[in-house]
Amino acid sequence: MFSFFKKMLRKNKFLFNLHLILSIVFTIPLLLIGVTGAILSYQNELEELINLNSVKVEKTGEMLSVEKILQSFSEQTGVKQPVRLVLQKSENEAVKIYANRSEAYLVNPYTAQIIGKDYGTAFVRTVMSLHRNLGLALSGDKTAGEVGKQIVGASTVAMIILVISGVWLHFPRLKQKFSVAITPNFKLKKYALFHNLHTSLGALSAVIYLVICLTGLTWSYRWYSDMEMKLFVSAQNLPKETERKEGEPAKAEGKKSAEYKFSDVQRAYEIFKSSGIEYKELSLMLAAGDKINVRYYEPDAPSTARPKMTSVDVKEGKMAEQKQTEGITVGMVKSANYQLHTGYFFGIAGKILWSAVSLLMALFIFSGFYMTAKRAFKPKRA
Repeated sequence: MFSFFKKMLRKNKFLFNLHLILSIVFTIPLLLIGVTGAILSYQNELEELINLNSVKVEKTGEMLSVEKILQSFSEQTGVKQPVRLVLQKSENEAVKIYANRSEAYLVNPYTAQIIGKDYGTAFVRTVMSLHRNLGLALSGDKTAGEVGKQIVGASTVAMIILVISGVWLHFPRLKQKFSVAITPNFKLKKYALFHNLHTSLGALSAVIYLVICLTGLTWSYRWYSDMEMKLFVSAQNLPKETERKEGEPAKAEGKKSAEYKFSDVQRAYEIFKSSGIEYKELSLMLAAGDKINVRYYEPDAPSTARPKMTSVDVKEGKMAEQKQTEGITVGMVKSANYQLHTGYFFGIAGKILWSAVSLLMALFIFSGFYMTAKRAFKPKRA
């Protein structure tokens, strides 16, 4: 058995060529995905920085009711049914209202006047689209967006192969002198330096790249997401859609939901406020129905935290009872998948490390092309 693997290690020409071809074919998508991934690690900070001056308001009395704010917003913009309302605990920050999923406005909560568009959210949405579908969905064309998503999915699979083949090719050196093989040597020059950085940093970041890729595939491939749910979620918590048999058509989408009343949103806000739940920011997800979903961040939540979720039963006039479930739920798996994909699972340290590894994509691409060019144009010996 050992002799077989020994021979395979020597006969690595196929893997080397595969590594080279995939890196050339998927250069642009991988570079874009890597850079935007690093940017998105700091999406909350970037939103705050971009909106630094525009979100601040001066308190001039009591905050207007949520109903009046929404009504005024509707009159100013012509948007009859905003989809989301974000309120800050701070009295000196603007209210954020989403006209749709991608366009948000900043509103003075004391005058209900629109201050301007939320450019922080717009920027993050654009970067998110570049990361998930190469920005092809920004035009509003669903077909283009789907094509972009599939390219990202294929690039992710290619990256998995690149990582595994790269480590395999570097394995003899890792086996002989592991500490030396993973240590960058900045004393080297030109080709030797780039080769050293490519192999040493590649080996160091291999595991993180695999985690990022394997968790990222859930956004590109429905079958992969379903498989992940079936693998980790307790059987009794699997949604019916996930249990659909192969080849069976999905259920047809329902008709457009009925309109909600601004007075219901006001009531939901008052019920949540009276519940005693402490928060620094809350979002009311606006839709017709007896219940309004609420997402909120606790006062001491770090920048890597996911929002807490609950709902308000407007009809009953109280916080909706949370369904008690046993075992692992879909929500748990999705949250863990997101936390691992972003590095937030490991707190601030993971956030910094994941963003740094994402940026290293540019170095791997440049060093790879540099070494290839050097080998291709190397003068032949007489």
